[in-house]
Amino acid sequence: MKFRLIYMPVLFIGMMGILTLLTSASHKEGDYDWLQKRLAATKAFTVEVISTMPEGKYNFKPDDGVRSFKEQAYHVVYSVDYYRRLFGGNPNAAWSPGNEGSKSKAELVKWANEQFDEMEKVIMAAKNNPSLTAGIISYLDHNAHHRGQMIIYLRMNNVAAPNYR
Repeated sequence: MKFRLIYMPVLFIGMMGILTLLTSASHKEGDYDWLQKRLAATKAFTVEVISTMPEGKYNFKPDDGVRSFKEQAYHVVYSVDYYRRLFGGNPNAAWSPGNEGSKSKAELVKWANEQFDEMEKVIMAAKNNPSLTAGIISYLDHNAHHRGQMIIYLRMNNVAAPNYR
């Protein structure tokens, strides 16, 4: 009885410690593997939102003082390119988006797929550090902010928005 009261908790704690060591040993320091699913979901969701608006409504904007849907999509994709350049080692990357209304729907979808894929490569190859992690969070927040605006534009046009993922 004394054995169970004294040694069983010690044995349990010891086993938990060994399990913790074993599971953490498989995670290499510097990896951003834990973000891979989030990056894939962000890409898929954003590309689906960009793809969902009918091309005939791509120039829709609810007010003269805001971007059109097409300009929002361009802005989102350009920002992926911008953040990718920052994360890839160019701390002085210039923000120079050009004409946000210059691409067709097909061009925006293609460009979005390319930029998200390149971004994932840069993040997956990076060494984990607090500054980069903060930047990645900012990148994901920025994307979500403008994607949300595009979802409102879809709804204003009676277009069913893709489900959140």
